[in-house]
Amino acid sequence: MTVMDRSVEANPLDVALGVDEETSESRPVSRRRDMLIAAGVIAVGGASIALAVAVVPATGGDPFGPRWWPTVLGGAIVLLGALLIGVAIRKPDAPSEDAPTKRGISRVLLMLAAIAAYGVAWYFLHFVIVTLLLAAGLTFVLGGRGWRDLVLFPVIVTVVLYGVFGLLLGVPL
Repeated sequence: MTVMDRSVEANPLDVALGVDEETSESRPVSRRRDMLIAAGVIAVGGASIALAVAVVPATGGDPFGPRWWPTVLGGAIVLLGALLIGVAIRKPDAPSEDAPTKRGISRVLLMLAAIAAYGVAWYFLHFVIVTLLLAAGLTFVLGGRGWRDLVLFPVIVTVVLYGVFGLLLGVPL
């Protein structure tokens, strides 16, 4: 074992999941794929605008009613999707990109499962508890180690989210 081999520690998450060393294959970059993704982004933005317009306001005449913010977000999503199409059209051809690895796919699936569990747990536990657990879990999945990453960062994230949404905006959490 060389010094370099010892300096690269095995990720405990990869060991637990049985993921070996990353192997990547090259795939050609597809403009069509990029444009399909951009079209999907535009469709999501358009759907959010359509859903926002369908909201019936409780009171009339308020310019910043319940439709305003979802409509602005939907418009921003449509605009960003259009920018993605522009980038896909104008960017030079890239020779290839790395194929997804087992490690990357397992991390994405774990994050999606953690977010789904967060939504379910929120019905039974307080916002602060589940948000601390989610932030710590996602930090661990993404490679964070040590007390700063797994304790301090989730506490800061939870305090900021609770302060903004719970205290400043008055959202019932």
